[in-house]
Amino acid sequence: MREPFVAYIRVSTYYEEKISDEIQRTAITAWAERNNKEIVHWIEDLDVSGRLLKRRIAEGIRWVEERQARGIAVWRYSRFGRSRRGNALNLARLEAAGGTLESATEAADTRTPFGRFQQGISLKFAEYESDLIGQSWAETRGHRRAAGLPATGGKRWGYVWHRRRIDETTGTISREWYEPDDTGRIVTDLYERVADGASMGSVTQWLGSRGYMGTKGKPWLQSGLTRYMDSGFAAGWIRYHPDDCDCPPKDPDSTASRGEKCPARIWVPGDHEPIVPEDVWEAYKEKRERARNTPSGNRQPAYSTSGLMRCIRCGGTASAAGGATYGAGKVLIRKPGYMFRCSAMKDNGTCDGAYILRSVAEDAVKKRLRQWANEIETEAAKIPQQLGEEVASPHERLNAARQRLNGRLGEIQEEIDRQTSLVSRNIIPEDSYIRERDRLVKEQEGVTAELAELDQSADQDEVNPADYLPVVRGLIDRWEITPVETRRSMLRTVLRGVWIYPKSTAPSGAKIPAYAVPVAVWEGDPQLLGRRANA
Repeated sequence: MREPFVAYIRVSTYYEEKISDEIQRTAITAWAERNNKEIVHWIEDLDVSGRLLKRRIAEGIRWVEERQARGIAVWRYSRFGRSRRGNALNLARLEAAGGTLESATEAADTRTPFGRFQQGISLKFAEYESDLIGQSWAETRGHRRAAGLPATGGKRWGYVWHRRRIDETTGTISREWYEPDDTGRIVTDLYERVADGASMGSVTQWLGSRGYMGTKGKPWLQSGLTRYMDSGFAAGWIRYHPDDCDCPPKDPDSTASRGEKCPARIWVPGDHEPIVPEDVWEAYKEKRERARNTPSGNRQPAYSTSGLMRCIRCGGTASAAGGATYGAGKVLIRKPGYMFRCSAMKDNGTCDGAYILRSVAEDAVKKRLRQWANEIETEAAKIPQQLGEEVASPHERLNAARQRLNGRLGEIQEEIDRQTSLVSRNIIPEDSYIRERDRLVKEQEGVTAELAELDQSADQDEVNPADYLPVVRGLIDRWEITPVETRRSMLRTVLRGVWIYPKSTAPSGAKIPAYAVPVAVWEGDPQLLGRRANA
């Protein structure tokens, strides 16, 4: 009978490391045939850096912990990961479950000390290669900055991107450069509109209504257009993050760069031709700076459900929008934040969208909170011990349990090593050693099984409805007197989102008004209706 193995395939984000998934799959399949193994499950991480800790490799480890597989097979050990910390944690967890890591292209018998040494060297070399890649990228960015080029190549709206090329016949190298194209006049017009007082939302709508697309062939969203215009590229500038900035280091589990999270920016002259005059760019910057520094009371106010509203058609965000009406004496009465509407519908018309009055959405949230409170308390009454001892949070409770079990595994391993040392020195008889070893191994298997069960149920543990009862009750009892920002923060801990359903007609012909469905973090996302009404 063949030993079951999980196969893990990772394709790197780094160009020279992009070994296709087909090549890796073929090599692992051939390895399994040669070594009498059976691949029972394939796991793929495509375009994922080996430095990230949050990868699907954890899924493969769970298969081993649940005794569904004997180990994990990879094309090369570097596919397992390139993070010093991540490799150590994942390999320790895999070996604690009794599993092995096998490479399809690197012969190393990890049952022997020398094989484990080979494996360790391979993993260390993978970390070394990763550090070299990071260093080379830093040097590349520095070189591009000195040449007046953006940190990464690629298309820029309003320009034709000419790549750096080598003429094979003459051996000459043509430089990389950006040439203004026909959309340059549109870009200039956008900057002038904003400098003259137009909002970013209005210019985004203007682009969408005329069918202008971004560099990826998709309609502009306000957030993307804002980032592009704020970068100053069209005005002849290259925006960089200062090398000597004292902001926090990059999060290894995030795809966002360090500079994306830091407000500090410097502009250096680019080597490309500007399509926006300098005076327009300065006026634009002044307008944007004024908007950022406008007191929040004079800008669009914050609302309890801001950032939580979703369109049931496209699944995208829904933003607050204002309304207006005429009162007595034909006095115009403005109503900021009167409703929420689909952002895709507002920005570019790619979704038929949905909209709802803000008051209706908030009433739906309060009604659902009361229902959840009653449901949770009913379930808690059936199992009183659930609400007995109170711990800070589900996440802390989970970490505490995992730490306790990992600590016990370490103690068991130390005791096994101690018993082995005693029998090797003839201090205790072999039969006593065997009995004690078997007892410890059995306990080790039990603790490992508990760890696997803990990780398997981690998601459920972290979203146990009973843990959110204090927050739900606090929102219900003190809704009106709680500051809006605090209310928003509390809602984010309980809600996955609030989905807006558009008005419709029932089979009976009755009109159904738009309504909102709040979804808790312990519930699944609703099924989308489709971007178009006839979808």
